[in-house]
Amino acid sequence: MTSVTERIEAAPPTVRDVPHIDTPPPYVELGERDGIARIELPSGHEAVHLTSYRDVMTILGDATASRAECNVVGGPSFMPTIWAPEVLINLDQPVHGRMRKFIAQDFSAKGSERLRPIVERAVDERIEALVRGEAEPELIGSFFSVVPSHVVCELLGIPLERRAWMHELGRTIQIADKHDIPGIAAAWEELFGYVVDHVRGDVPRDETALTATYMARGAEADPPLDDVDVRGIVMGIVLGGDNNIVTMAAKTAFVALARPAIWDRLVEDPSKVDALIEEVLRLMPLGTPGTFPRLLKRDLETEHGTLPEGTVVYPDVVRANRDPSVFPDPEHIRLDRPPTRHLQFGYGMHHCMGAAMTRLELQTILGRLVEAFPTLRLSTEPADLPWWFGTGLRRPQVLPVRW
Repeated sequence: MTSVTERIEAAPPTVRDVPHIDTPPPYVELGERDGIARIELPSGHEAVHLTSYRDVMTILGDATASRAECNVVGGPSFMPTIWAPEVLINLDQPVHGRMRKFIAQDFSAKGSERLRPIVERAVDERIEALVRGEAEPELIGSFFSVVPSHVVCELLGIPLERRAWMHELGRTIQIADKHDIPGIAAAWEELFGYVVDHVRGDVPRDETALTATYMARGAEADPPLDDVDVRGIVMGIVLGGDNNIVTMAAKTAFVALARPAIWDRLVEDPSKVDALIEEVLRLMPLGTPGTFPRLLKRDLETEHGTLPEGTVVYPDVVRANRDPSVFPDPEHIRLDRPPTRHLQFGYGMHHCMGAAMTRLELQTILGRLVEAFPTLRLSTEPADLPWWFGTGLRRPQVLPVRW
């Protein structure tokens, strides 16, 4: 009789074997011109389409390429409106480097470790609620949507009664439904307005937490950071530290439960939880696009020739993470894949500051879930589950389960 290990490693599933996981291209292919592939972005702009791992790393590693000049009214974009101009992903040098240096120590692997007790406590509380029947047997509403937002509140010093409110506004902003621009704008105004008040200390906050620390540390920095600088940092943590992690936890659990042999393999060998997380991160972006366009501020050498200054470029992280020269059998979900650096968290100056925090939370959430519920199964057919197919976030809306 074959073991779970032999079955899953002999015939690993592909992204096409799991409903809704494979992301449709969020652009229109225009073919090649001068040997270089081009696409039309949802904004109507033409962009050079870089798809190889090497070329995508090249553009992501170019510190001069501008995000800020794309994130403007009428700019080349996937988003239906201007998106989070104050946060790191949309800042250019030298402002980006100054902000990044200021917060780097707090979000390094070592810095993120101080969050472990908070994460473990929040995870254990949710698992206990499920075990006791005090929470609905539905993983997203009862578990995944609670833990990251709880961690963000404790990290920044936001009162926990604001947690669910913060989470829902952030979800609306990040899904970025092109049919609900007024809703996105209203959610941004409400959430960012609160962040402004929180940073200034005009609403209750924990004065021992990170926001208050940043205000004190910023005044001593050279050059000093003021509340305008700090609110951009805090807004980035509120958005990235909550719904982004919920999305990847939901997708990772969905993959394992939609293909029960994967879940059983995790139960058999919990050390494979990390491997599944990395495969899901590699294969499945947060939203529909894998990253955002850049405007070249200097000539750039690629595998297909020189791109001149002023070119709009889309570094396609989704395609790069499936480059067969780097990831053999790239569309297979393999728990035995040798570790190779994927680009889900970006590269270069825009490498995600929260990567270590994200991995810590995902590993704790999925690891404890496997330990607590070895017989866990979806209580609905995978293909029947509703999804949010947003530009910024793409994930199941619910994950009803039984055990």
